[in-house]
Amino acid sequence: MNKYRELNEKELIILLQQNDQAALRPLYELHLKPLHYFIMRIAKSKELAEDVVQDVFVKLWDSRAQINPDQPFKTYLYTIAKRHLLNLLKRVQHEMLILEQIRKYATAAEDTTDLQLAYAESNELMNEAIEKLPPQCKTIFIKCKIQGMSYKHVALELGIAEGTVHVQMVKALKAIKEYITFKNAILLLLAYLKNY
Repeated sequence: MNKYRELNEKELIILLQQNDQAALRPLYELHLKPLHYFIMRIAKSKELAEDVVQDVFVKLWDSRAQINPDQPFKTYLYTIAKRHLLNLLKRVQHEMLILEQIRKYATAAEDTTDLQLAYAESNELMNEAIEKLPPQCKTIFIKCKIQGMSYKHVALELGIAEGTVHVQMVKALKAIKEYITFKNAILLLLAYLKNY
């Protein structure tokens, strides 16, 4: 391992391109703190910054063949980090929009004359929708939205990245919204047909 510490970045990148996994360690150690600080300044979240740093070095290994050893490595590394972080933040923003739509739907249901019936039906629909989610998606949704656990706590408990929790929540909320919308459309159609 000591021989790697004596090499410069360009030599380490060349070794990396030759599938030498040990060459990744000194690059990681050299850039870990400044990269973490860079991401923290944008994300304002220590946990998210840690996740992004880990993901960046996984991406770096996966795309090692595309690295140009003659170009500044730091620029390449920080570009990957910024893109990855922005993608994660876009997913979170998308999730917030879906949540807002679900809230609007719930508010509209509360405006109906038969509030208790509407609540019971929507509760039943919600439970049906949750039951139809894929196993990991269902577990994460229940822990976050029903048990009130934080994304960080769920990620630690399940041994997954916080970003994965975000992605699974987006999928769960989308699937639930689609299921409830579909079921309500059928109920409306049946009610309409009863009148004829």
